[in-house]
Amino acid sequence: MRLPFRPVNIQLSLIALCTGCLLIAPTEGLAKALEKELADFIYLHPLVKAGKSATQSAEQGVRQSKAGYLPTLQASAAAGPEHIDNPTTRATEKDWSRVMQTASLTMTQNVFNGYLTHSTVRTARLNKSLAHITLEGTLQNTLFEGTSAYVDVLRQYRLVQLARGNEATIQRQLNLEDERVQRGSGIAVDVLQAKSRLQIAKERRVTFEGALEDAVSRYAQVFDHAPDIEAMVDPVPPVEMIPSELVKTIEIAIQENPAISNSAITVEMTRERRRTVLSEYAPVVDVVSSANVEKHNAGTLGMRRDYSVQVQANWNLFTGFTTSESLSQVAYDYGTSRNNHDQTIDKVIEQVRLSWQALLTARSRLELLENAVNIASEVFISRKKLREAGKETVINVLDAENEVSNAQINFTAASYDERLAIYQLLLSMGRLNPSHLKLAMNE
Repeated sequence: MRLPFRPVNIQLSLIALCTGCLLIAPTEGLAKALEKELADFIYLHPLVKAGKSATQSAEQGVRQSKAGYLPTLQASAAAGPEHIDNPTTRATEKDWSRVMQTASLTMTQNVFNGYLTHSTVRTARLNKSLAHITLEGTLQNTLFEGTSAYVDVLRQYRLVQLARGNEATIQRQLNLEDERVQRGSGIAVDVLQAKSRLQIAKERRVTFEGALEDAVSRYAQVFDHAPDIEAMVDPVPPVEMIPSELVKTIEIAIQENPAISNSAITVEMTRERRRTVLSEYAPVVDVVSSANVEKHNAGTLGMRRDYSVQVQANWNLFTGFTTSESLSQVAYDYGTSRNNHDQTIDKVIEQVRLSWQALLTARSRLELLENAVNIASEVFISRKKLREAGKETVINVLDAENEVSNAQINFTAASYDERLAIYQLLLSMGRLNPSHLKLAMNE
């Protein structure tokens, strides 16, 4: 299946004549308005800041894990009076009583521990990668949240403009018909029906204004400031990043979607945990160097110095089957992580397909609604001419104009649906990130 790309901003002459304010293509200097908003807020978002802290913590964890490669150095010292009363001192009738002093220094270097240190370092590095991937996913979701809030404000603002324009037109037509009735050339019932149409138009305008207020509230929550609607411009989604075929889009999503990368790293961490448990079967071999100095200690008069370098081995030959049971547990955990990874891939593919179809549907609707606006505008112009010639009722003219308004409103909503569908597809692909959006990041 191929995706036919088309310009996002569609210019319709009849729409321009009827509304004068719809979907004007942004100038080059203003086309970065959304990108600037995203760049200004993205690294100030609490979730992103938390993700950055998590990555920094994981980096420290890697440094900490490498401590197992280095020796440990331990020093100890003691001093104080010592009194010894034992058979030997009693036989000589001379109890030992001196002020003893001792000092020792021990350095231990691990030589082999069943590759436990290697496994610990690798696990820490996987944790670091997982933190970075999680941050990437948070960034992309936050960018989509900001984009959705921005687009929704523009959508509701355009719809309010259309509703107000339609209401003003009906009001003018109502005033004209009322004047005709006053002069005796109009029909009172037409005036009443025009008033009914006006109330419906007002109700729709109030609905859109309420939706605009909701969109502004969401925008303020996301960006931490109220939108400057007059300065906002329609964003131009980077459609060039979307392949022309669904298969290629799915391939990109499998390679780049953070959710898949996240689950893949989780699988690797579970596999590494097995190596960690296996190290319990191996002996621990250390080289221990020590130096000891004593004075008047343990019945020995004067100074004593001891130096030694030893190879020590410790091996747990039986641990109550804890190691074997841990291996069985890890095996089940590994199977769980593999199944979760497969499920994640399936869900991402599903999301790509849904986003792809949403974009196709939005573009098809946009083409149909473009024709609907043109046809409704032609009908309205024709009925208006007939009304001016006295061959059509005001209600039919108002109904024709209402059809134009409905078509314009549907077209406007569909145009923003198309924009948002592109961003949604980029999110599913894993490409809705600062680098692909070319954001000038203000970290």
